[in-house]
Amino acid sequence: MTIEPLRLCEYQTQRVGWTREQREAIAAAAEAWRDEHRLPISPLAFEGVDGCTLRVQQYVGIIEAGGVCVEIYPKLDAALMAGAILDTVRASSVMGNLLWLLEESGYGGLVDAGEASVEDAPEAIGDLLAWLFAKRMSKQLAFGAPQDFIARSDDIPLVRGRIRFARQASALFNRPDTIACQWDEFTSDTPLARLLRCAAEILLARVRLPAAAADLRKVIGVLEEAESVSSLEALSGTAGICWSRRNARWRACHDLALSILQGLGRTMHAGRTKSFVFLLNMNALFESFCARWLEQRFGVPVYEQVRLGHLLGAPSERLGQDADFVWHAQSAVFVGDAKYKIAGGESWPRIDDVRQLICYGQLAVQKYAVATSHLMILHPTVGAEVAQVLRTFDGQMLTLQAVRVVRGAGGKTCD
Repeated sequence: MTIEPLRLCEYQTQRVGWTREQREAIAAAAEAWRDEHRLPISPLAFEGVDGCTLRVQQYVGIIEAGGVCVEIYPKLDAALMAGAILDTVRASSVMGNLLWLLEESGYGGLVDAGEASVEDAPEAIGDLLAWLFAKRMSKQLAFGAPQDFIARSDDIPLVRGRIRFARQASALFNRPDTIACQWDEFTSDTPLARLLRCAAEILLARVRLPAAAADLRKVIGVLEEAESVSSLEALSGTAGICWSRRNARWRACHDLALSILQGLGRTMHAGRTKSFVFLLNMNALFESFCARWLEQRFGVPVYEQVRLGHLLGAPSERLGQDADFVWHAQSAVFVGDAKYKIAGGESWPRIDDVRQLICYGQLAVQKYAVATSHLMILHPTVGAEVAQVLRTFDGQMLTLQAVRVVRGAGGKTCD
């Protein structure tokens, strides 16, 4: 039975009427996800004197535990950026823009070209994961189910494969009717197939989108020869997957299935309820989108997370400085930094962001032996992609560039 979710947007706060046990379950699931991904802060927290005010961060997705569920949407809508309430119409619009961002950025390889505009696209965060997995699996299953040779061994009456002489001479020395054999069997019941079927079954129990549910049932039907196992057994079996050219096409499905099963709580809260977490880091998604945006705008390769140098040089180099983007155009070096923040007010741009970027520019001048560098802070907007050009105290040009994060006419960004 599916749980009716609580819907809110990133960075939003909302009062909840949950019991203390339910709040603790949700907080524990979020904290476990934070620990697993080694993040500085949890994706959500409970505040207030009574601990009933829920605050979420820039992580978009679903957190389910203790019999309650939270769906966190991105603020990819002008009204939502202004603090409007998330309703069904806005949720549908936001999901369309989120899928478009995933498609354009190539983030995690989750959405392929053309998939963001299909009619059966999800309109709720809870259905997003099931839709993505069903699309991935349906595309690969069209070329056949995952099969491989699996090593088998057994004591049988006829020789099959190789004889295990050590076991035959020790345990079966007085059994001429039984032979210890070892052989390779070509089968569909592989660790990879079990992992994929387990993920499909878990998602089918949660999905609301009819098209995705139908696709997941087809996936399970094609994988019916693979044994249905628990999530823990499916995860433990991944160590036995041997990757080669024969099964390389399943890598994207494998990685997504792994994320799904790792989002399941491995311990039972209060001895009864498991948790489930799947979140997208909007900071990382916006960075990936900006990299593709820069490549289209300048027509040159853009390098991500480039080590420009170190703040300390003696006695040993320490405090490495990594810029989000570095690219070369018009005989100059450009250094960019993506900030998933809404521009506006006297505090924009933030002093620490500018100070950091100035340092990046000075290091880039040394690294690439150029006269000066051009700096750029990229920030999201749902309006026009305006650019404000400033000059720093040391003579570097700094551009505050708005990057449109909602789909425009024809799916293109607007200048």
